[in-house]
Amino acid sequence: MRSVRHYALCALLACGTILPIPFLSHRVHAEEAQDWIDSERLYSHVEQLARTARPPATETEFAAAVYVENTLRSYGYKTKLDPFSYYTYRKPTTLSLTMEEWPGQKWTVSGFTFGINGTATAEVVDAGLGRAVDFANDASRGKIALVKRGEIPFGEKVRQAAAAGAVGLIIWNDREEGWNASLGEPLDIAVPVIALSKADGTKLQKRIMDKRPVKGTVKVEGAVTTKQTSYNIVASRKPNQNDTEQVVMVSAHHDSAGLSAGANHNGSGVAALLEIARNMADKPIDTEVRFVSFGAVTSGSRGPIAYANALSAKERQAMIAAFYVEGVGSQKTELAATNPLGNENLPIQLLRAAGLSPSDKAGTREGIGAASSLAAAGIPTALVTSAGTRQATDDSIAQMDWEQIAKATKAVLSAIHKMTEHTTPAYPMGSPNGGQLRAESEALQ
Repeated sequence: MRSVRHYALCALLACGTILPIPFLSHRVHAEEAQDWIDSERLYSHVEQLARTARPPATETEFAAAVYVENTLRSYGYKTKLDPFSYYTYRKPTTLSLTMEEWPGQKWTVSGFTFGINGTATAEVVDAGLGRAVDFANDASRGKIALVKRGEIPFGEKVRQAAAAGAVGLIIWNDREEGWNASLGEPLDIAVPVIALSKADGTKLQKRIMDKRPVKGTVKVEGAVTTKQTSYNIVASRKPNQNDTEQVVMVSAHHDSAGLSAGANHNGSGVAALLEIARNMADKPIDTEVRFVSFGAVTSGSRGPIAYANALSAKERQAMIAAFYVEGVGSQKTELAATNPLGNENLPIQLLRAAGLSPSDKAGTREGIGAASSLAAAGIPTALVTSAGTRQATDDSIAQMDWEQIAKATKAVLSAIHKMTEHTTPAYPMGSPNGGQLRAESEALQ
């Protein structure tokens, strides 16, 4: 079923009640707008977006998506609203392990994202690595299973324990360093689970292996899993000259972190995207130009992940370059182009030719995460950002460097011109990424 928001957006578009601020009267003529960057438009876009915070999966984030889609439509682009759902997790308020045989012992415990609430009191038994074969003897039924990290994902260990009739699960670390552990998603079948350090896990396993019974209590309380919905806006323009059957993408994100106005992160990136789209609206091109404004990037790059996962193998193969624009309005910093894999792919080479310096020390966590999500899909990706930039506490429009935004816009526009200009040959197909990034995080196992 389509969401209420989808119908609301269609109604707003049809009635014209939400229109991009500078475009109320008429569409800008091509001869007035095509070959230059309009700083007033950049300012207007950022000013419109930064009027209020735009946290993921909120009405204000949705309003920002409406603004982006209206603006792209005003330039003549065919647009699409892509809703996607994801889960957020609030950590437990109580997370503990107690053992009757060690009264007063302080255990080094931590939790797993998407772990369920519950309390289990029972004998603790060893279940190896938590695989199906380790639970085959039925010894864990009604017990708390102790399993070691490794070989299979954490979520699969929890599922196997629940299927075997265990009432709780302890996963102990097999290495000295800590972990930021996740089950990956809410599970269809689960038991309360906690993580235990290597030292504590080894101690507990040794007692069990020595045939000395041990009874414990695992407690997880206060965790909350919530399903959220956000939106990507996708706009495209097909070739009007010899079609190379290739795609060039420009992307940014329209949400902001927490209560931040998000002028630089990432009103500046969206403003650059919209100004590039305006300049490309009437150009003769032989390559599809696609603009994607992502939602929920500040909630774990959810928008880019959803977009990349929805692409077919053929679509991924056709995408010869993706430019992700993030935080390009920082004052007193240099613009840079960076690549999640650190190699000289096509978009990096073209941005270098346009005057941006490659850097391996540029970008926020959100920008790097979003660019990495695209690169993981095999798409040659470049993150365009300010070198050394970080999420500012006061991310207001007063802190913006408009020359920086204009420079970033010109650099990406120059790169796109070279790839889409109808007198140039098609670029070699296939990803020069040198192999995809791992689809699953190390944190999952």
